[in-house]
Amino acid sequence: MLSKMAYIELAFSLLVAGILPPVGPSPAVAKEAIWIEGEDAASSSFNGHGWYRSTNIGKDLLSPGQPGGPDGDWHVHFGDSEAIATYRFSVTEGGAYTWWVRLNPFRNSNGGGNYSYRYRSTRGPWSAWETLDTSDARDNMIDLVDPGIDIRFIAWCYGAAFELPEGLYELQIRLSLRDGEQDNHGGIDVMALTNFSWAPTGVLAPDANAPDPGPGDWFALMVGPDPYSPDSIIDMSNLIDKPAGAHGFLKSAGRDFAFEDGTPVKFWGIDASMTGTVEAQQRQARFYAKHGINMVRQHPVEGVLGSLQKCGPQRCFDAQKLDRFDRWFSILKDQGIHMTWSIFYHHVVLPDQGIDPALYNELPASGAGKDTYGLATFVEEYQDSQWQYAKALLNHVNPYTGLAYKDDPALAIVEARNEDSIFFHNPLGDSFVKGRTYPHHAARLKKMWQQWVKGTYGDDRALAAAWGAGRRTTTRYNDDGSVQSRPDSVNEANMAMYAAWEMEADGPFSNKNAEKKRMGDFIRFLAEMQRKTYATYQQRLRELGYKAVVVSTAWRAGGPAASAANLWTDDAVDAIDRHNYSGGGAGGHGITTGSVNNETHLTRPGRGILSSGLWQVEDKPFIMTEWTQKPPNQWKAEIAPLMAFYGMGLQGWDASYHFAGSRSYMGNGWPSMNSYVTETPHYIGQFPALAFAIYNNHFDEGSIVAARRLATDDIFAGIDALQQTQGRSGYDESELLGQGNIPVEALAIGRVTLKIEDGQAPSQLASLSGWWDRATQTVRSNTGQLAWDYARRVVVVQSDKTQGIIGFAAGETYDLPGVTIRNIDTPFVSLLLTPLDNRPLVESEHILITAMARDKQYGATYNNDGTELLDAGGPPLLLEPVQATISIKGGPLASVKVVDVYGVPTDLDVHRDTDNTFRIDGRYASYYYEVTRTAAAGAVTGMGR
Repeated sequence: MLSKMAYIELAFSLLVAGILPPVGPSPAVAKEAIWIEGEDAASSSFNGHGWYRSTNIGKDLLSPGQPGGPDGDWHVHFGDSEAIATYRFSVTEGGAYTWWVRLNPFRNSNGGGNYSYRYRSTRGPWSAWETLDTSDARDNMIDLVDPGIDIRFIAWCYGAAFELPEGLYELQIRLSLRDGEQDNHGGIDVMALTNFSWAPTGVLAPDANAPDPGPGDWFALMVGPDPYSPDSIIDMSNLIDKPAGAHGFLKSAGRDFAFEDGTPVKFWGIDASMTGTVEAQQRQARFYAKHGINMVRQHPVEGVLGSLQKCGPQRCFDAQKLDRFDRWFSILKDQGIHMTWSIFYHHVVLPDQGIDPALYNELPASGAGKDTYGLATFVEEYQDSQWQYAKALLNHVNPYTGLAYKDDPALAIVEARNEDSIFFHNPLGDSFVKGRTYPHHAARLKKMWQQWVKGTYGDDRALAAAWGAGRRTTTRYNDDGSVQSRPDSVNEANMAMYAAWEMEADGPFSNKNAEKKRMGDFIRFLAEMQRKTYATYQQRLRELGYKAVVVSTAWRAGGPAASAANLWTDDAVDAIDRHNYSGGGAGGHGITTGSVNNETHLTRPGRGILSSGLWQVEDKPFIMTEWTQKPPNQWKAEIAPLMAFYGMGLQGWDASYHFAGSRSYMGNGWPSMNSYVTETPHYIGQFPALAFAIYNNHFDEGSIVAARRLATDDIFAGIDALQQTQGRSGYDESELLGQGNIPVEALAIGRVTLKIEDGQAPSQLASLSGWWDRATQTVRSNTGQLAWDYARRVVVVQSDKTQGIIGFAAGETYDLPGVTIRNIDTPFVSLLLTPLDNRPLVESEHILITAMARDKQYGATYNNDGTELLDAGGPPLLLEPVQATISIKGGPLASVKVVDVYGVPTDLDVHRDTDNTFRIDGRYASYYYEVTRTAAAGAVTGMGR
């Protein structure tokens, strides 16, 4: 495999902080690659500390090893002294060389990762010491110790551009302590110098004479810092108005979003944490804007800023953390990227906040205080603590924008509290409702439950009439050991509560028929309380002066009988938010060998993540602030275009946030072996095409096929009023398969909505039969722009503009309005054609082709059906090429070019069988292609609105 691997010719000029000159090969010299192992130092004061070389390190990920194969090694140091390693090498060709070094960039408060370098000809003096900027490397670290939290990481780091005449050279790398640091630690694996365009990945050495790849050869992703060439055809930043907030505050305008000046907007966003330095943050924001991202969700804000600290009589934020966050906000704003704040997730209360000691002492420790997760809905003290935090932050004036956050329209959405629904298993687990955990909290909730019952029914006679045989017996154990039992009463403060799992679709688990009314009342009590907390939070925000959108993010309920009630609580504020996930495997939040959820969405229209659309409220914007199809699922390239075309398009959703970003350029391998990474080809690599389609409205909203309308009493009957069938379900996954005459397939036909309100018109249900051919197992959208063939597991994309195929399309021919695709030899594809001049594809003079298939790390192996990852391998990331014959309809083509990973067309032409027919495959080692129908450069200027 390695001998045939296709190496992408990156053809880019490396820029660091925008100041280094372009570096490229000279046509007068041959290609030269110099590869130096870290452990081959000519001399060194590195101490080779044994902890860095212990047996629990994955040395197969170090050069000259191979993932899953032989071990490599590295040159390491750990101590309190400076260390210098000297390397010698010879240059044969001479000229401009780029230097990359693979090292441990990890830093913490004690030190580490502080590298500098200098070099000289053996006939000349040393250059001055220069700092080696490892900020980007820290965003792409690979943990060499799995599992476990550790500091032994490895990552490639761009070093410098050198002008090196032929001759012998020495290069020194120094590890040193900064002021106040205790530990000096790091390691060097390998380094490379090349006089031709190359970027590192894994332990693959640069090959100056790489063999020509074959049509079916998987190719390695080789990517470095983006040069931001003006010639890039995937740069969508011009579609994003700058600065963020230019059109005023975001508003809910009925079921859509619009800015204050009336400009409609959809957000194609991500969750993202900020990189380490200002320079890296600037690269990160620019990278996101280039790929069409116009919204970033900070989740959670409290995790970035920490708790409020005592500052005399006041409370304040950590000044350094706040400054870093202020700068990040301003950098995003300058790039036209709005922010969503998920402020609270596991909010921490502090010992000096006056919390009742009985409650405080029950909470789990978290940092300097205690974690209130799951409990804030019914403990006002915790809500007040959250409000004091939010108030302090919103009143803070960002020195880089000159505005208080409450007055800055770049802050578009504020959430109440993330994934903290009263209806979930935390708090409503068995131990809690029985008072075995958090007994004082449980007693408070039970007292509130009793007060609600008394306020509703007044006396026991009315209660008995309402609950009948569903009244439970409450048992009390007296101090003298005697037992006292009595039936439920309006004066009983110890009435039994229901755990979330007991709230089954057809009634309470324990006594389905008799206790429906009792459990329905319990759900109503909780729902009214939760809805009130959201309404109060929104009112506080408005009184403070915050003018933009508020969402609750109640996310999901733990039992189906409470799901509609949970949605009703969300409807108290401006928009509806849901989260959903699929894929992944034995590693949970990370990637490890073992079982894999290798299901595809394409077996049933509307399933999986898309099924969250069944919670879209009829008259409110709908957003999904967390979603991803997690690796090592092999079909994850399907979900981003499905979200864009069916969710943001057909269903008319208003904002999408992929979970999650943290880098300023494409990650290496399966980045950090993390399940949640945006900066990988299947996600951010497809974003330019998807953002272009969304911002230019290539897909129409469908007409409503199901407007489900319920009265409030319907959702408090102790059953699932919607009677929706559940699919795959876990903490992160929540799949719905629809209900009766409104199956999940309806989401692939037209808009499906829900509204819970008294006095509204009856539900409206359209016939699905005209769009759903059960015999051929195909579902067409009522816009005519999308078709889902679930027998073949293929989606056909056929708007006038964006067109393509998604799924298991091998061996078939697809005749679309502007293109015919045939002779597909790749089992699974996401193949999209985007008219960059925003004309119908059949007329377009400038077309971007985005061609994705499967990916895997080098050395990764699956069992036959992909349900088990046998070996996780390691970097680089290998991409399966899309092999297909493409015939563009319309006038004759001028050119078909291979495009590099940065979106820059190369000099490599794709062979054309006729003027308009050509074949893409592994020979070109790329997932982007450019098609032009005329030579006019002006076609690009037509991009956008």
